[in-house]
Amino acid sequence: MAFGTLYGVKNNVRTTGVLAVAKEIGLDLNFVSVDLANPTAEHLKANKLGKIPTFVGEDGFALSECIAILVYFTAQSNNTSLSGKTKQDYASILKWLSFANSEIIPSLAGWYRPLRGAIPYDKKSVDDSAKATLKAVEIMEDQLTDHPFLVGETLSLADLFTAGVLSRGFQFLFDKKFRAENPHITRWFETVTSQPSYSAVTDKVELLNTPAPANVDPKRA
Repeated sequence: MAFGTLYGVKNNVRTTGVLAVAKEIGLDLNFVSVDLANPTAEHLKANKLGKIPTFVGEDGFALSECIAILVYFTAQSNNTSLSGKTKQDYASILKWLSFANSEIIPSLAGWYRPLRGAIPYDKKSVDDSAKATLKAVEIMEDQLTDHPFLVGETLSLADLFTAGVLSRGFQFLFDKKFRAENPHITRWFETVTSQPSYSAVTDKVELLNTPAPANVDPKRA
């Protein structure tokens, strides 16, 4: 019997990490791909905002917000190291989850989405988003200089979720020059995304081989 149902979108930056964690600890999920513009009645019953990811257990327990879902999933296993080995590890993992969700996702989206024509273009907004993203990347690069993973010596929730968050960056923005200047986060991203639990739930990101797009209106490029 499935543990529950996850409403999400394949390759979505928040959905990917949740699916990878479930796969890593062996939770069987029914995955329902949703149309965010037209959420179903069942989806809205579980999450009135109609956002993703949203989880509904077989017992009817409904949970939204990606970090809460990640924590709940790992609590189902007594044999996982995804939550760290110590209380300090666990707190640090939560810190990185929050950092990725609140600092990286908005700024990264504000950088690449206008350049791809997904949202209206504004040069200053793109500049500001790029600077904020690169500052967050710098913080991660510093952390990963002397550590194989974000917390401790083994894979954690923080790695699986944050790799999904950064996937759009490596897909659309982080070119060869960026990767040469940020070797540790690049090594980490390739390590995490090659994990079987991660690669099983999302499409492989082909690293950007062309130079990163310039900050110009895509309609005039």
